[in-house]
Amino acid sequence: MANYPQLIERLTARFRQVPGVEPADIEAWLAEALYQYGYAPMTAFDVDNEEAALLLLLAQIHGARAIAFSVAHYFKYTDGEEAVDKTMVADQYRKIAADLALEYEREKGVIDARKGGSTFKVARRIDRDYEVPPRYGWWRL
Repeated sequence: MANYPQLIERLTARFRQVPGVEPADIEAWLAEALYQYGYAPMTAFDVDNEEAALLLLLAQIHGARAIAFSVAHYFKYTDGEEAVDKTMVADQYRKIAADLALEYEREKGVIDARKGGSTFKVARRIDRDYEVPPRYGWWRL
């Protein structure tokens, strides 16, 4: 079981090396993740370990997206022999957020399957496959 201060501590450890990330940012990202799971920061006392892992992944996704928004204005310039290119910073954070979202979905699927969640899938019906019309279509003959 995890509580709010422990979740804050764990999330802070994950963003420790990121410049410009303040404790208020971390609290906001975690609060958003908690609200999505039906908690409030002041009511998150006994969060299940599996759910805590998902909450932290979700908070990291919020954080990476927020950082990507905040650095989207970065620029590129060249002055003589000096060149600075910070245009790819936002793209890297977007990629991190996408990777975290995939990991979140994978972990959520594993946890839901363990809890007895549905694994229902619709199979493709061979008897209902239709032939794709030619490029210009039969209707143009």
